[in-house]
Amino acid sequence: MNVRIFSAIFAIGGIVCAPALADIPVEKDFMTTAWSFSSPSHVLGLDDPGRTQLGVSTSAPFEFGSAPDYPFEETTYFTFDFNPSNYSGPVASAILSVETVTRSLGPGITIPYPSPTQAFNISAHRVLSDPTAIDGSADTGPGSYVEFKNTQLGAVEDTVGVNGPGVVSWDITALVNEWIANGDANFDYSVAMTGRVGNPADTADLGAFHAFVNREANPNGYYARISVPEPATMSVMAFGALVLLRRRR
Repeated sequence: MNVRIFSAIFAIGGIVCAPALADIPVEKDFMTTAWSFSSPSHVLGLDDPGRTQLGVSTSAPFEFGSAPDYPFEETTYFTFDFNPSNYSGPVASAILSVETVTRSLGPGITIPYPSPTQAFNISAHRVLSDPTAIDGSADTGPGSYVEFKNTQLGAVEDTVGVNGPGVVSWDITALVNEWIANGDANFDYSVAMTGRVGNPADTADLGAFHAFVNREANPNGYYARISVPEPATMSVMAFGALVLLRRRR
């Protein structure tokens, strides 16, 4: 075999495969909270262009709420426009990224970032059922936001400490590969974000809250997306391997 051809094939394959990533865009992004007095009062950002940011908090921010319900805990949900048929098998990497911003609780009330030495930990959870079905008008009981966050959030995929504004990333490779393998059994291809892991549950300081960029209100911001290897690049490598095999024969 011509060594130069061999080298060129795999050099091209390496160049194409290494950096080529496809973004899976967020389809819906919203939060659940007990701090809002609008109606429906407990789901914000779902088809709500006025919501400029999405919140995540410790289990009992400012020492409000109690176990087992923790009704004041805020949770952000991301659902993705994902098509498992685009993938013939598992991906090597799937990274969820979203921009974090300074949190505001109202006019003139902003919450500073935690200090560089004390990060606010945010976890990405798998979701056991469709979060868009949450009844935003219900405080408790079946279908309520409290019932959902307490029973329908699954295992933590990754936890990252956030010290300041900017784009933050979580590794959710195992979850995306489950979406590829199981298709519709994964409901709305959703991820829940919480501050449950590694933060004091009842913290009373201003580090009890954090915020994400909302897609509708910040079209120029880095709203949630999942980056995976471009499916088409795999065919480039397959083509190179096929050419090599034929030349060997």
